[in-house]
Amino acid sequence: MSHLLCRISKLSPTLNRRFSTTPYLYLGREVVSESPCGGNIANLNLYDPRKEEQVVIKNQTLSKHLRESSRIGSSRGWLAMINKHDSTVRLTNILNNPSKIISLPPLSKDKTERFINVSVSSNDHHDCVVVVAAAADYYDGSRLSLCRLGDSEWTRIDLPCSAFRLSPVMYSDRDRKFYVNSCRSDYTGPTDFTSKSGPVNAYVRYPLTNSPKLDLQRLNIHQLFVQSPSGESFIVLWCLDCMTDKGEAVEWKDKMSNQRELLIKTRNIMVYRQDTEKGIGPYTPDIGDLCIFNEPFCLSASDYPGLKPNSVYFAGRGSGYGICDLASSTISYLSDSPIRHPLFWIPPQN
Repeated sequence: MSHLLCRISKLSPTLNRRFSTTPYLYLGREVVSESPCGGNIANLNLYDPRKEEQVVIKNQTLSKHLRESSRIGSSRGWLAMINKHDSTVRLTNILNNPSKIISLPPLSKDKTERFINVSVSSNDHHDCVVVVAAAADYYDGSRLSLCRLGDSEWTRIDLPCSAFRLSPVMYSDRDRKFYVNSCRSDYTGPTDFTSKSGPVNAYVRYPLTNSPKLDLQRLNIHQLFVQSPSGESFIVLWCLDCMTDKGEAVEWKDKMSNQRELLIKTRNIMVYRQDTEKGIGPYTPDIGDLCIFNEPFCLSASDYPGLKPNSVYFAGRGSGYGICDLASSTISYLSDSPIRHPLFWIPPQN
């Protein structure tokens, strides 16, 4: 219960740079007034997992472009927004300089196409590549759009295979390339999708073994690929359940017809170590000092006192946010009610 009674810290905007030393969960913004430049003056609401408290950064100036845009994803602290009128994509670092905007070319998409996530190769806004992953109902696969800062248009890459459907894209600092992970270990198709804008490869996971017993048939499972600071690779299965406010289970196919009245709960989170020597992906309840965030990124808990080792921090629209202790498979919610808008974790920034 102590987690639910988060105290609110009132911080001056001049202290923004201190936020580079810790991970945060962005909970949303509260508009206070309009700014002289046509944007907004807003308070930014965050959650600090190290101190287990909510934080408010007051009176931040947000660009007018954000008023006309909707979020499509986030990566490395960058919030990616797409303009509702001309489809122009813009990046803003929501903590360190929310008034600064980086503009990218318009990103067109089909009406049935939906964005999965965004990945950015670097914190350096002078030289980085942005990749947007998307899927469409009519397309049995995934579609990536790449843009290097300064490009006049996006480069499209189609992955015409169901193994990549709904798969997020992530950038590997160790390998210096983007990966889109396959949901099947028996995938034998092409794995190199490199374009002029940047290197992209398929990550074909090893067969998952020693899984705990769990009724996976009615669960919605998000598969994430994440690497530790030392470069060790993991597959994370985030298992979500859908139910009514009375706790009655609902099939996921029925969710969209009655979305506002249904709740999404994290049922379990399972981590599988990718053993390159043996070519297997065994389930592990012990990742040592590491903690994983479902953005995704991975940190050493000892480098950030207050973080819980051997755990996974999760957050999602409709499901709130919390932590999974891997040793006991215990889910602890840090929010006291479902949150209907998107949430995203912000890693520590150099």
